[in-house]
Amino acid sequence: MSVLMTSAPVAQVRQWGGASASGALSFAAARVARIVLQREPMASEALSWTTLYSCQGEAVRGRAELALHLLARPELTELDPKERLLRAYNAVFDRYDASQPADIVYWRSQLSAGRELAALVRQELIPLYETGYRSSPCAAPAAARSPLFVVRDSAGLPLVFTVGANRSLYLFRRTPFGRWSQTDLSGMLPLNQPGKVQALDVRQAPDGSIALALAMAPWGSGGGPTVHVAVGVSNHFDEAGWVEVMRGMEPRQVPEVQGDVTRIAFGLLQSGAVPLVLVTAANTWYFNAAMDGPLMAWEDQGGAGALVTAVGSYRVPGAWRLSETPSGRMLRFNSFARAAAWGIAIDYQGLPRRACCLHLAPSNVPNVPDVFVAGESIVVYRGGQSVPQPVANIGGACVVWSEANAAGEYLAYGDGAGGLWLVCRKPGGHWGMPVPIATTLVMAALMAAPNYGGVHAIGVTPGGALAWLRFNADGAQVGAEEITQAAVWDDEAQAVQRAARVTRSVA
Repeated sequence: MSVLMTSAPVAQVRQWGGASASGALSFAAARVARIVLQREPMASEALSWTTLYSCQGEAVRGRAELALHLLARPELTELDPKERLLRAYNAVFDRYDASQPADIVYWRSQLSAGRELAALVRQELIPLYETGYRSSPCAAPAAARSPLFVVRDSAGLPLVFTVGANRSLYLFRRTPFGRWSQTDLSGMLPLNQPGKVQALDVRQAPDGSIALALAMAPWGSGGGPTVHVAVGVSNHFDEAGWVEVMRGMEPRQVPEVQGDVTRIAFGLLQSGAVPLVLVTAANTWYFNAAMDGPLMAWEDQGGAGALVTAVGSYRVPGAWRLSETPSGRMLRFNSFARAAAWGIAIDYQGLPRRACCLHLAPSNVPNVPDVFVAGESIVVYRGGQSVPQPVANIGGACVVWSEANAAGEYLAYGDGAGGLWLVCRKPGGHWGMPVPIATTLVMAALMAAPNYGGVHAIGVTPGGALAWLRFNADGAQVGAEEITQAAVWDDEAQAVQRAARVTRSVA
């Protein structure tokens, strides 16, 4: 029996900050392979290595046994004993870092005294790990399923913002010498006590300036969250400049927010528009990031049935709501009541059937955005136009990113099955066919490359490496580079360090 599909499935695209799922899957065996072999496993290797890992009773024993198995591979026959020990140590402690741990000299002395590597790993390193001992940082500053954002610096290169496993904010920047620096930014905030990142958003305005908003919570149980916001930050800044920016981000008074902040997000940044910030905890509030003032409660003007909502400005601040009505789905912009003495209501005609996704992008009209809508196809409403232009005849997509420059216009959507697709349009031309992008990454954040055309993808590999992939305007990969990471202290280790500092101060 055949069935006629009359509707497109709604894409459920997983997103982590500015990054979206892009096709690959992370798994523990891939992490061990990245540490020991310093490469990603091939498809033919993944199953057998995962099986070996899973046969062990505990995760640490799985990492240890797989590391010993990988060290016996022919491709590592030329490794000297010291390097073998270092890679086995890092695998046991789940540590992906080029530097040497503080206690490696002791373990080398054990190896020199005649201890076999396998015995040293099984009888010494595994029990030591299980006690909670850590001689050096082991946690990752960037990981799959953790927030990741990318913006462009003044040279057109990526500035990467990540939230590490220890809930701290890190900046990765490519230096003029071709290396990557890693800077702890949240540690520079003017806080009364150490805190962790609860929510983060990083955006780039059309003029290239950067906006950053984050909610911090104290590590202890006392005290509510604080909100820190900076807008108009120059993309010329190096690491020292960003440190000074963070030091100047005084906490914003938000007495309305008592519980955990689950989301903080900018509205669309446009030329001439008010930079709005939404804060969601038990309720949702918004405020103007360019000036001091109280939080304003989110206004749900007849939007109880809204399927999707987006915030920005159409001359004045307001919200776009895609709603279900008795006559079908409707897209309307309503200005906020407090934004102007008069109300603005704009209706959009010709929505694609079963519209389910809404995406705003800067347009050529100041303070009026382009509006992308996806359903059984993807369309765009340019500037103040209420009639759509076709983009792609793709059903069930969710638009996650778009950008335009002199080289062309780019759009990316998720297909609901974990894939990420790119659609490009050259100046004055038509939209091309969708092509898969960043399929080797677990998640990817995208940005256009104005220097040569095409797209940059920053993301995390299945093995946990932070990678920078470059694609041309046709979606073909033309370059790849690993962004070096330095391991960081995890939550538990940081708590131990803070307790030790308190004990010393009391003594």
